[in-house]
Amino acid sequence: MSPQAIRRARLLLVAVVLAWFFSPPAWRYAVPLWLPFVLALGLELEFLVGGLVRPSRRPVERGRGPQRADLERFGWAGEEPDEDDPAFWTSPPVRRRRTSLFRRAGVSLVVVAFVAVAAWGISLRRGWNALDHGTQSRIERVLTLEAQRIAGHPVRVRCDTTGAHVGTVQESDGIAEVGGHDAWLTPAICFQLYKVIDRKDTHAFSPTARAIAVLAHEAWHLHGVSNEGVTNCYAFQSGVGVGMQLGLSPSRARALMREQLATNGFDSSAASQYRVPPGCHNGGRYDLHRSSSQFP
Repeated sequence: MSPQAIRRARLLLVAVVLAWFFSPPAWRYAVPLWLPFVLALGLELEFLVGGLVRPSRRPVERGRGPQRADLERFGWAGEEPDEDDPAFWTSPPVRRRRTSLFRRAGVSLVVVAFVAVAAWGISLRRGWNALDHGTQSRIERVLTLEAQRIAGHPVRVRCDTTGAHVGTVQESDGIAEVGGHDAWLTPAICFQLYKVIDRKDTHAFSPTARAIAVLAHEAWHLHGVSNEGVTNCYAFQSGVGVGMQLGLSPSRARALMREQLATNGFDSSAASQYRVPPGCHNGGRYDLHRSSSQFP
């Protein structure tokens, strides 16, 4: 690989890390912390080892005279160009100093160190991971209590910081055992709910609504509902009560869930099974409170 290609690859890697830095928390949580570091390490090792063990494909020509490729491209093949100083063509070639192994390895180490520090500083101490263990446990207990109200039996909600259940594994914000006792949410969802619980922060309208809806959605799975569309319909209705329990005003909680219901059918990225069924409306088949005129 040419030096220009190596520089471009390194610049691209740095650009990817910076793009990750400015991406939303949900995107950063979707990318494991070790992934950019491993990519950078593998790239630099390929550059270093490849440059040491791969022989040059072109034969090295010595001397001050035009090289064969130059003669074939620009002319003078078979004849010597005029020159005022004939001794120029017979003088010994200038020896170019080879780049030392230490210098080659040093550049690679600098690139890998930059990516490692950026990955640690950007992702490790931001969002949910920035909270102390006591705060995380307290928030999980609050979320568990809200899910238990809907499930109707003892359950446990955990924030999946390892990514073993949700995020990059399931490509979803949450997962729960249908009729079971365990549910997992992504750290991004948990952090959004933490901001509602502790900071009363609902400025991010759609992310807050999404986080509450995800919690209620997984709680209905724990209750025993398996159909995703019906689960969403129930979640948007129960999300009003969940939002109020977390500290929102009734009008704010209802506005958040109405936004989720209104955008459910227009989200082209969502799978069709997650769209609410036709009976999800006031007085419809899936209305949980038919005596009330408000929906959800």
